[in-house]
Amino acid sequence: MAAKRSPIGRRRSNSPRSIRQQQTRRRNSLLRKSFEYCRECDADVFMMIRLRHNGQIVFFNSDSQWPLSREQLASHYPKPQEITWNELAAKYSSPKICDKSHKEK
Repeated sequence: MAAKRSPIGRRRSNSPRSIRQQQTRRRNSLLRKSFEYCRECDADVFMMIRLRHNGQIVFFNSDSQWPLSREQLASHYPKPQEITWNELAAKYSSPKICDKSHKEK
C-alpha cells in the first residue's frame, strides 16, 4: 500500500507588498476571464469590484447599455438569476470560509 502524501502547502508571505501583488493578480485574472467569456461565449458581461478598504471601484463593461437598472431587470424575460455571495461561498470555499460573514470589518 502506498503511503499517503501530505498536500504541498503554498508558501505565502504576509508582507503588504506580496498581499497587494496577489490581490492585483486576482483582479487582473477576473477581468481577463470576463473579457474571454464575453468574446468566446457571445455574452454581455458587466463586472464590478469595489475594494472595501479604500472604496476604489474597478469595472469591466462589454456593452455600453449594461448594466440594466433593477426596474429593467424586473421586466426582463426570462427572469435574471441573482447569485449571492453565500451561494458562491458554499459552492467554492472550504467549510471554514463559508461560516464567515462576508461583511466582516
